[in-house]
Amino acid sequence: MEEEEQKIAEYMRLAIPLMKKYGITMTPNSYAVWYEYVSGANMELSETIDMDIAEHGSFSNQRTQELYERYLKSDKIEPNLHEQKDGLRSVLAEILKYAKTGATAASDSTNQLAEALGKLHLDMTREQIHDVITDVMKETEQAMSCNQLLTDRLNSAIADIEELKIDVEDTKRQAKTDRLTGLANRKAFDEYIHQIVNEAERSEQALSVIFCDLDHFREINAIHGHLVGDQVLKIIANILKSQLKGRDFVARYGGEEFTITLIDTSIADAKKLAETIREEVAAKRIQRKDNKAPLGQITMSFGVAAYCQTEGVDSFLQRADRALYHSKRKGRNSTSEAHPPII
Repeated sequence: MEEEEQKIAEYMRLAIPLMKKYGITMTPNSYAVWYEYVSGANMELSETIDMDIAEHGSFSNQRTQELYERYLKSDKIEPNLHEQKDGLRSVLAEILKYAKTGATAASDSTNQLAEALGKLHLDMTREQIHDVITDVMKETEQAMSCNQLLTDRLNSAIADIEELKIDVEDTKRQAKTDRLTGLANRKAFDEYIHQIVNEAERSEQALSVIFCDLDHFREINAIHGHLVGDQVLKIIANILKSQLKGRDFVARYGGEEFTITLIDTSIADAKKLAETIREEVAAKRIQRKDNKAPLGQITMSFGVAAYCQTEGVDSFLQRADRALYHSKRKGRNSTSEAHPPII
């Protein structure tokens, strides 16, 4: 914790002078952008700022706000961000107040000390020397007291900002998490699949995706109600998570449809995993929580696709989706492999 606080303090010391250098107004949004920049937590944002500075040699409040909108703002977390902004604004205001107090006190003390030193002369009596020493000690103690007050408040502010930072990270995470199942949501999947396809293009590493969909899920909701349907979705989510390892990525794509992204995995191994999950789901016997009534056999259909170099994300996902619906058309509770893309 102490090491983390030191990091935060260091980032504050780096961010604020940079903002002053480029004339950036101290606001929660602008501070968040430059804090991310100096911390290196967001490489894309940092590279954008570096390129802008290299090209123009300057920076503006408008550009800072544009980067906040692009990299840090999320419509889904806006309500929480209002609270976090208020908290950060309060912390910064208090730091400024204590900094001004310390600066004013330091200035006053300097004047008082200069005045005391001006009283020194060769013909001073012992009493006069004693009085000057007393004045100097008094002003020195007062200056030290003010500095300690500022130090204490800064330490407290670091803790406050750390809490706000944790709050922001939690909110970001919640914005990319499906509340019902705890899996990544569609937004998180869309971001991840673009990132991982770009990696596959550079490395030519194998990449596969599985689309899977619960069979006759609407009937479950119609017969047993949506609460029971939610219970089924949670059970399926746990089964999917239990089968994954390493950098495998599972998400709730929407409704009763899920996706599994598999790094360094061939189409053959992806099909094996899909079949393993399909068999486990089909063998599962689920009961209602309220009256223990059985729901009957639950099954899923699967579509599997392997990424082909240069085809792009849209083609990749469309092929997996078509393979899934091929499994639906041929009777459900089955796995189908996507046809190669036409490039």
